[in-house]
Amino acid sequence: MADLGRGIKAGVVAGIIYGIVIGILEVIIMVALWSSIAAAYAEIAPGVAITLAILAPSAFIGGIIGGIIGGLIFGLIYAALYNSLPGSTSVKKGIILSIIFWLIFSVALGFATSWILGILFYVINNIIIGLLGAILWGYLLGVFWDKYGSKQPQPAATPSVESETAKEK
Repeated sequence: MADLGRGIKAGVVAGIIYGIVIGILEVIIMVALWSSIAAAYAEIAPGVAITLAILAPSAFIGGIIGGIIGGLIFGLIYAALYNSLPGSTSVKKGIILSIIFWLIFSVALGFATSWILGILFYVINNIIIGLLGAILWGYLLGVFWDKYGSKQPQPAATPSVESETAKEK
């Protein structure tokens, strides 16, 4: 049976850390590509004042909130699929699942941002940062999955009849 509670805890904690890292990277990308981002927003919503002072904190906070919500969902899916995932360790299983999610959500569905913010933003944000973030998230999920594993002590082995006989001799 899937350990959903363990998956939720591992996913949320991994998601918070992932969200902070991605939030910081999003702000860096915004600062570096601000002129092209501002031009794209000016085309989409002419007359609406969009500033870096508004978007940067929003991106950071959005990264954290997205990490928490995504971590909850990612952790549940990870727990439900854990035994079916390829990989010999929890970390490898987490990375494999996160790369599958990256391919679906960041590469395929994220391509929609390329017509809004340009191909350079898409490649940097969705392909490069997305892949690094996915690997980080999967790694953290596997680490916290192991950390939040069963804390119940293993039953002590009962001595066999042969060992009792050997002690008497």
